Amino acid sequence: MAGIRFYRRGARLIAGLLIGMLALSVVPIASAAPFDGGRERFADERFARIWSRTDSELVRTGRSWYWGPGPWFDYAEFYRQGVNGLRTVQYFDKARMELNNPTDRSGPNLGVTNGLLVKELVSGRLQLGNDPFDVEQRAPADVPVAGNPRDQNPNAPGYGDFAGVATLDNGYRDPQRLRERIATTIDRSGTIGLRPELATPETEIVQYNTITGHNIPRVFWQFMNQQGPIFDGVVRRGPVVDWLFTMGLPITDAYWTRAQIGPGEQDVLVQLFERRVLTYVPNNPAGYKVEMGNVGQHYFQWRYPHLGTPWATPLPDPPLVYASNIDTGSHWELYLPTYFGDGIRITRNAAETVAFSWRRSWDPAQVRLLVDSRRSNPSFRQIYAFDPPAFFSGDFSPNAGVTRLSYSDGTQPPPFGPYPGYLPRGTANDYNASVSPDGTKILFVSDRENGQELYLMTMSGNFPVRLTTQGCTNETPAWAPDGRRIYWTSNCDGDFELYQADVVYEYDSRDAVGARLDQVRKLTDNSFDDRFARVAPDGRTIAYTINPDGNWDLALYDLSTGRARVLIQGPGNTEAPTWSADGRSLAYAGDTDGDYEIYTIELLTGAIRQITSNTAQDRWPLWAQ
Repeated sequence: MAGIRFYRRGARLIAGLLIGMLALSVVPIASAAPFDGGRERFADERFARIWSRTDSELVRTGRSWYWGPGPWFDYAEFYRQGVNGLRTVQYFDKARMELNNPTDRSGPNLGVTNGLLVKELVSGRLQLGNDPFDVEQRAPADVPVAGNPRDQNPNAPGYGDFAGVATLDNGYRDPQRLRERIATTIDRSGTIGLRPELATPETEIVQYNTITGHNIPRVFWQFMNQQGPIFDGVVRRGPVVDWLFTMGLPITDAYWTRAQIGPGEQDVLVQLFERRVLTYVPNNPAGYKVEMGNVGQHYFQWRYPHLGTPWATPLPDPPLVYASNIDTGSHWELYLPTYFGDGIRITRNAAETVAFSWRRSWDPAQVRLLVDSRRSNPSFRQIYAFDPPAFFSGDFSPNAGVTRLSYSDGTQPPPFGPYPGYLPRGTANDYNASVSPDGTKILFVSDRENGQELYLMTMSGNFPVRLTTQGCTNETPAWAPDGRRIYWTSNCDGDFELYQADVVYEYDSRDAVGARLDQVRKLTDNSFDDRFARVAPDGRTIAYTINPDGNWDLALYDLSTGRARVLIQGPGNTEAPTWSADGRSLAYAGDTDGDYEIYTIELLTGAIRQITSNTAQDRWPLWAQ
C-alpha cells in the first residue's frame, strides 16, 4: 500500500453526536477486569476498605506489606456456591480477596473472604466449592515459597515440597515443641535436615496450635499480633490484623530454607498457613525482617500459567491483523499492516483463514491468535490457535505455531481422545472463536447440530456445551470483561438483533465446562440487521454494524442506557468493528474507494486513518477486542 494516510471524510459522519457519544468508551468505572485498562482499580469498595486498613500510605510506614501496593487482576472465577456459579475475586501480591455473595455485608469484613490459597498450592487441589472434596486435582505448585521466581531461584523449595509435612485433610500433626528453637531445614526435594547454628532466640517456639497441630516461633507470633497504626475511616492504633482472617491456621511448622533473594542466596525461615506464608530473613532491615510471602503472585502463576505476570508487566497491546485476498485473488489470508507495501502476510494455508480473537497474556510467548480456517477441509471452517511468536519471528510456513482446537470433521481426535461423546464424527463448521478474558474458555458458533448455535468449551478443545437451541443463526459472540455475561447477534426474529445473557456455570475445569444461559435479553428491536458485535474493553459499549438502508453503517450501543447511536453512516459499507486495547479507537473495514480497505477511527476526535490501500479486498480486522 502507499503508506497509512488520513481518509478525508466524504462519509456522512454524524459529527455533532460524535464527541458525547464516543466518550462512553473511556469513562472510568468503579469495577475493573483483566484487560480493560483499569485492572489496578478495586473491584469492590469493600476490597479497598480492607486493603486500606493495613496498606494505605496513611499507616504503612516502616513495615512490610500485608496485601501489596495495590490490586492487579480481578475476575469472576468459578465457585459452585457463587452467584451463577461465579464469585468476584481480586488478586494482590500477598493474597486474594473474594466475594462469594455480593449482597452479604455481614461481619467485620463485610462478607469479604480471603482464600485458602496455600492449601491449594501445596496439595494441587483447586477448590471449586464449599465442600472440601469439591476440587479439581492439579499438580502441586513448584513455585518457590520464598525469593525470586523459579528460573532465578533453583534451590528453594516449592509449595509441593511441603506436602509431606503439611496438614492437608490427612490428619498430619507435629508434636508440641514449646521453648525449643528452630534449626530444622527443608530443601527442594522435601528432605528434612538440621542446622543447629540457625537456632537463634527469635526462632524459639512460643505457641502451639492445637487445631492443626503446629508450632509457631516467637518472631512470627509477634508479627501476627503486632499493634500499630491502622486506617478504618480514621487513623488509630490497634491490632494491625485479625490473624485468623488474614493468615488462617498454620498448616506446617516453620522451617529454614535456602532461597535466592535478589542477587544472593540467603537463609530464610518460612511457615505455611492456610492463607499466607510468613518469611523471616535475619539480614533484612528492621520492620522488614518478617514479611508476607507473595502468595497471590504464586497462586496466580499456578492457576493461570498462560497469563504471565500482570503485577510486573504492562498491559499487553495486540497488533491489528486483518484478512485479505491480495496475494491469492480468492481466499482470505491473514496480514499485519505496514507503513509501506501491502501488509505482511502471516498465514500460508492455501485456504480461507479469518482471525476472530486474541488470547491475551502478559507473557508474549503465551499470546495466541484464534482463527477459523478451511485448512483441513475446504468445505468446513474449523478453529485453530496460532502462536504469534512463530510468525512474528519470520516463520510464515503453513504450520508455524498452529494448534487445532476443534475436531468436528473427525480427521483428528481431541487431545484426550478417542472421544465418543458430544463432538460429531461427521463434518461441521466451527467459527467465531471468542476467548474468555481469563484465557481459559472459548465461546464459538457451530452448525454441528441444528442451526448455527453458540457453544462453550475449554481451551483444550474438549467437551463443548451448547448454549443456544433456537435453530436459527447466532453470530459473533463476545464476552463481558469479567466473564459473567456474553453478547452476540441472532436472527431468530427474522432479522439480526443484539442479544445479551448471563452465563450460569455448573462446572468449570481445565478439561471440561458445564454452563447454560440465563436472563437472555434482546437489546435491539428494529426492522433491519444489527451484526458484528464487539464489546469495548471496559464493558460499557458495543460497537456493531447496522443495515437500515441497504448499506452497512457503524453504530455504538450504550449498555448502561440502552441507547444506540450511529457513528459512521455511508457512503458505501462500514463493517466489522474491533476495539483497540485502550478502548479509544476502533478499526473497521470500509469500501468507500471501491474495494474494502482497513480504517481506524479515534473516538474522542473522530480522526479516521486509512490503513490499507490497494485494489484487493481487505476485511475482517481484529485488534484487541
